[in-house]
Amino acid sequence: MSQTSAKPVPKKQRDMNKKPSKSAVVIPAALLAILALAAFFLFALPSLRGDQANPQKLMQKYYQNLYADDLKKLPECLPEELRESFEQVSTMGGVSSSIYLSYRQQRGDEVGKNIRVEVELISNENAGSEKLSATQKDFDGVTTVNLVEFEVRLTGDTGSVAMRGVTYVTKIGGQWYLTTYNLLLDRVA
Repeated sequence: MSQTSAKPVPKKQRDMNKKPSKSAVVIPAALLAILALAAFFLFALPSLRGDQANPQKLMQKYYQNLYADDLKKLPECLPEELRESFEQVSTMGGVSSSIYLSYRQQRGDEVGKNIRVEVELISNENAGSEKLSATQKDFDGVTTVNLVEFEVRLTGDTGSVAMRGVTYVTKIGGQWYLTTYNLLLDRVA
């Protein structure tokens, strides 16, 4: 009888026959998960933060600046396409100070100084595809249009007043904007 001796298998071939270790599978999966999480924080969270991250924050910013803070920040609540015309209308073509200053003074006469502004959304609903299409024709990058009904409460040293309004708000680039600066408010009894 002949005996056959086992030939040694070359190291390279032995390494190819081995199954990948658990760590060789887990480490790339963990790295992919970390990259996905980092992408989420990089792209999604900035739109969740900020003073125009949702319709509520937008309306609060607008009315806070209108009645209590910096009138010069009102254009930030509008898309780029409206900002220049807003400046022209609010100052009557640069002839007078901002009409919005008179709105502030009028409300200050009613409620006194140290005005606190609270905005509450009563409803916030998608305005539908027809309104979205119409708005996309006028403004670049629009992804959503909502119809909001809201109440603005002003409280000062000598009194308070509540007003209600309805308007469209538009999402552009992850932030919300007003696409009109003619916001009519009705006094709440």
